[in-house]
Amino acid sequence: KHSQDFEMNGELKMSVVYLLEEVLRDPDLLPQERKATANILSALSQDEQDDAQLRIEDILQMADCPKAECFESLSAMELAEQITLLDHIVFRSIPYEEFLGQGWMKVDKTERTPYIMKTSQHFNDMSNLVASQIMSHTDVGSRASSIEKWVAVADICRCLNNYNGVLEITSALNRSAIYRLKKTWAKVSKQTKALMDKLQKTISSEGRFKNLRETLKNCNPPCVPYLGMYLTDLAFIEEGTPNFTEEGLVNFSKMRMISHIIREIRQFQQTPYRIEHQAKVTQYLLDKNLTMDEDTLYDLSLKIEPRLPA
Repeated sequence: KHSQDFEMNGELKMSVVYLLEEVLRDPDLLPQERKATANILSALSQDEQDDAQLRIEDILQMADCPKAECFESLSAMELAEQITLLDHIVFRSIPYEEFLGQGWMKVDKTERTPYIMKTSQHFNDMSNLVASQIMSHTDVGSRASSIEKWVAVADICRCLNNYNGVLEITSALNRSAIYRLKKTWAKVSKQTKALMDKLQKTISSEGRFKNLRETLKNCNPPCVPYLGMYLTDLAFIEEGTPNFTEEGLVNFSKMRMISHIIREIRQFQQTPYRIEHQAKVTQYLLDKNLTMDEDTLYDLSLKIEPRLPA
């Protein structure tokens, strides 16, 4: 449950591994006990090929990286897998302490919750990249093709349980600069539009993310959930429930609610993806030179399809 206790202490980790191996040899172990022991042992003995060994900083600093590919030369599968890998690396780097006390809503949030802020920034960067890539085309057919490919990427992210990635892409497509391009959307296939509707229903914020919660409940990790949903839950509990009861005692009911949410986040953080890092793809995805800000995107949108006279 608290694997971070073992990250800095190899000796402690090995002692626990030996103990668990000894426990598994017990012939009288109940099936549930055997399964729980095996799961903990598996988590502690992770193959070092998974994303637990990668950091965004390392990826950004890879000096011998091959030249970044362009969007057209990358497949939807390559893009979805590497988006998922990056999203999970950023998500799992958040220490559980940052989820306490609503630090992400304070004036000094960057100092209090630097990793939550990095996760938020990464989400915005990915969404900006999607919007900028679509808007970089002057030809209406090419823009429509880009939209269709990004929706395909989003659907593969869904298959990989990366709901954060689905939201990064759909939020880009719903930006006013892209949403208003009627001629472009007219060229997008009916199948793509139907798929986009389906994806948007899954990650909709309606009913406090009712559909997404149901999906996550039935989801086997690895998974990248949408962090904003959990932060909203935590803020709701913090603001709506007092820390102490009327008798002046610690409100353990509140603590249990917070603990339940953090435990769910940790569960998704601790199960890594077995996706091989492809530098040529992540170079493209992390290239800030390819992105435009909101004002530039909207100005470009008006040039591509001017407003109709009233």
